[in-house]
Amino acid sequence: MKMADLRFERTEQMLQLNFLKLLETTHFNDISIAKLAKASLIDRTTFYAHYENIYELAEQLIDQYLEHFAKVFEQNIKKRKQEEKFDSYSFLDEELNAYLVENRKKIMLVRALNLGINSFDAKLRRLFKSEYVEALNIPENEFTIYLLVNLAMSNMDFTLEKQRVPSKKELKEGLVKIEEYLS
Repeated sequence: MKMADLRFERTEQMLQLNFLKLLETTHFNDISIAKLAKASLIDRTTFYAHYENIYELAEQLIDQYLEHFAKVFEQNIKKRKQEEKFDSYSFLDEELNAYLVENRKKIMLVRALNLGINSFDAKLRRLFKSEYVEALNIPENEFTIYLLVNLAMSNMDFTLEKQRVPSKKELKEGLVKIEEYLS
């Protein structure tokens, strides 16, 4: 039974890897099950043993890359409760920077998958929103939450592009410039 489980897992990993490889050269809407099966050296029935369709595969990949964010946020909540002066910005900086840089190419491919409310960015926004609501104990529809979520998404964009998190100094300087612009 274990051998069958290992083969199933390897096939699933192979499908995911080849799906990501195809995304490097082919638009998501142009990837067919037949094309993915051929690239993975399997037949279509094997694909269907793992996934109902390409969208299910895409959503599973999105969820896999978001799992790390959810784990970091959970650790963040636990540490914040244990420490009097907990620096949330630096915690996320250290934990997520390495993950984003290490998985940069794959995350960028997965972010490009347009699955509407099930897309990477939409789901990540919901994760950030719940994290800030919990951390700041303010209502989720308060404008501050929207600003913080967009700031977090901007930090992620910056990190993926520059392969480093903006420093607190850069963040503060940027906020001062925004405040000047709004004045």
